[in-house]
Amino acid sequence: MGFIQASMHLDRFRTSTPRFVAPLHGKVAIKVFLSFAMAYFISYAFRSINAVIAPDLIRDLQINNAQLGLLSSAYFIGFGAMQIPLGIALDRFGPKLTEICLMLLAVLGAAIFASAENFYSLVIGRMLIGMGVSACLMAAFSGFRVWFGLEKQSQLASAMLVFGTSGALMTTWPVHLVLPYIGWRGVFFVMALLATAAILGLYFGLPNRRDFHSENQMPEGAEPLHPTLSWESYRPILTSPYFWRIFPLGAVSYGGFIAIQTLWLGPWLIQVMNFSSVKSAQILLGFNAALLAAYCVNTLALPFLIRRGISMLNYLSWMTGAAICFQFFAFFLRTPWVWVWWCLFAIASASYVLAQSLIVTYFPKSLAGRVSTTYNLALFIGAFILQWGIGYLIEVGVQLGWSQASAFDLAFGLFLIVQIIGYIWFLTFPKYFSGNTISIE
Repeated sequence: MGFIQASMHLDRFRTSTPRFVAPLHGKVAIKVFLSFAMAYFISYAFRSINAVIAPDLIRDLQINNAQLGLLSSAYFIGFGAMQIPLGIALDRFGPKLTEICLMLLAVLGAAIFASAENFYSLVIGRMLIGMGVSACLMAAFSGFRVWFGLEKQSQLASAMLVFGTSGALMTTWPVHLVLPYIGWRGVFFVMALLATAAILGLYFGLPNRRDFHSENQMPEGAEPLHPTLSWESYRPILTSPYFWRIFPLGAVSYGGFIAIQTLWLGPWLIQVMNFSSVKSAQILLGFNAALLAAYCVNTLALPFLIRRGISMLNYLSWMTGAAICFQFFAFFLRTPWVWVWWCLFAIASASYVLAQSLIVTYFPKSLAGRVSTTYNLALFIGAFILQWGIGYLIEVGVQLGWSQASAFDLAFGLFLIVQIIGYIWFLTFPKYFSGNTISIE
């Protein structure tokens, strides 16, 4: 009798436990968004910080441009290596558990980096950081796809980048100011503490998977809840013409933008334009401030553009073309006002994140984790190749006896050509490869 009464009491407790229902609204929606956003803030700070501390690393550990490119790219190696298993984990275990577990690696990596005494320890720490923050944006996209309406996806994606770019801002002028006092090692110890705070935010801010259900039934033909790592589970993604149309925008345009933003813009300003480290940090701050402003404008303007009949695909194509033009002027028109072209490049590049939200919303919710991480893998493979490749080409030019400016011209010029080829692919793919099934309106 006592067992039956206890069971009835437990049932009443279960039915009284709050359940989260999609789409989320109000305070719960804000708390979920901010939990993801703060983790991504830390992720972007980790990604961008080498652009400011690069001169200190070169001086303290005697590394060259090629090693600097490889060191920064180690982040992308770790990040990219996690993307396929990350997609499976997101679809199977949910964004909360997946992101928290991985962020612990970022804390460990930051501690190793701060304590490193040689180049190889730096690489190991940087790689662990990349692995640790690999879920910060993709977990958010996966959660947004399930917990928010389709009409909110592009707006949420741009809002996430507002926080991400704020993290990049934190690693420019503010880090430059504290470097003389705590050094780059102290900066990374602080980053480890901030990553720990982000983990606590995720733990207390996101709903548990068992506390959540959707009002919508799983669509007919959807995959089971527990996907496996197999070719069949990725076939709908990797055989989609839409995926391959958007591919070069991620791998080349967005990946190259990340390579420049997170590393090569700082050395270019110092070694090519002969700016001081102070002025370089100020320009980096302005660059990221312009990017942040563009993300804010996109967040507010995208719903208006959609209501006016302007598709996100069209907007993305226009801004990608503009970014290529601004890069050309920034690379080769070297005046004291060159920072203006860099800021315009940042503003145009703010549209690249829309490709990620377009990819995720094109596929069913049951594939959200795998779609987002597969595309992100392409993006960060491109970022790794381009970040390391630019450094390698600069080093080749220097060894051939060229000036620093000429060596950068070689590397940036080839990067620009590859982008133009990718942009032509994006524009012509619907007509020549997919039977006009997806067209620019």
